[in-house]
Amino acid sequence: MKIKKTTIWQLISAVLAVLLAISIYTGGFKKESGTIESKTDLKGFSAVLINDKRCVECDTTMLVSQLKAVFPTLEIKELDYSSKEGKALYEETKLTALPALLFTEEVKNSQNYTQVERYIDPAGKYLSLRVGASFDPAAEICDNKIDDDKDSKIDCEDDSCEGSMLCREETKKKLDVFVMSQCPYGTKALDAMKEVLENFKSDIDFDIYYIANENADGTFASLHGQAEVDEDIRELCAVKNYPDDYKYMDYIWCRNKKITDTAWEGCAEEAFGASDKIKACFEGAEGKKLLSENIKNANSLKIGASPTWLANNRYKFSGIDAETVKKSFCQYNTGLSGCSNTLTGDAAAVPAGGCGA
Repeated sequence: MKIKKTTIWQLISAVLAVLLAISIYTGGFKKESGTIESKTDLKGFSAVLINDKRCVECDTTMLVSQLKAVFPTLEIKELDYSSKEGKALYEETKLTALPALLFTEEVKNSQNYTQVERYIDPAGKYLSLRVGASFDPAAEICDNKIDDDKDSKIDCEDDSCEGSMLCREETKKKLDVFVMSQCPYGTKALDAMKEVLENFKSDIDFDIYYIANENADGTFASLHGQAEVDEDIRELCAVKNYPDDYKYMDYIWCRNKKITDTAWEGCAEEAFGASDKIKACFEGAEGKKLLSENIKNANSLKIGASPTWLANNRYKFSGIDAETVKKSFCQYNTGLSGCSNTLTGDAAAVPAGGCGA
């Protein structure tokens, strides 16, 4: 079962065999030895990249760099949607989102074509590389003070901007994390919160949101299967029943040591002295209702990468160590006493990563 798409930075269909399960726009590339040859015979081979300068999140520098590393003789012509030629080609090829990378038919002559053909869709006389693009150039841009879609409503006044991060009300000292309970990067992020919570004490308002989808029949789909759905529910049951002073985190930190172990009761007993409340919530209708409501936040924001952090209800960032979380939180909450402390880990020492839906 598939999870809904997120933004182009967090969820990208595998583009080349060397890019499987890695987001192009987060800069995470993983080469697999022997997957794609470094040599190529692409004489005169070209591609067209259509982008939109209005999209602040549509930086394709890394994409272009990686493509040229794989195809050294690749010639890319770049067009902006605002140009007559760019808009005409966008409409001619029936694209629905940007950025778009369009190969000419010559790509089929490449010795690497078999490696990329399953990630390519026909687009008129071109072949479009799937990059998980989500920017609609015909839609309202929510922060440029222009009525882009000509409906007499500008920026956040436009109904289409309702779910935009830019239009969310800022809430100081708020920190949210979006995770999959069995994602190894998500568990590291939640483990880091032990030090973060101790550091900020009452100067932080923390909440957890899970990444999953609800099916039409009332069941749920999550990247790591039903076991992850079950753990999402149990953790939300812990949140519901033991909210004071983040007591529920004791259960989560215990579970994270062996997150795939089906014997969860021991952690509930260790954290709360009993497992009966969690068991009743998990096995009854209450737990499913909690998950149904909780996942709406991630889905409305199109967040599908675990972990994804949200500071002050509107500023996204990534990280899995306490120091990175602290720095990013303090960037939007200056002056807090905890901001002067140095916590464990930093962006350079701790490997970045995430689970993408």
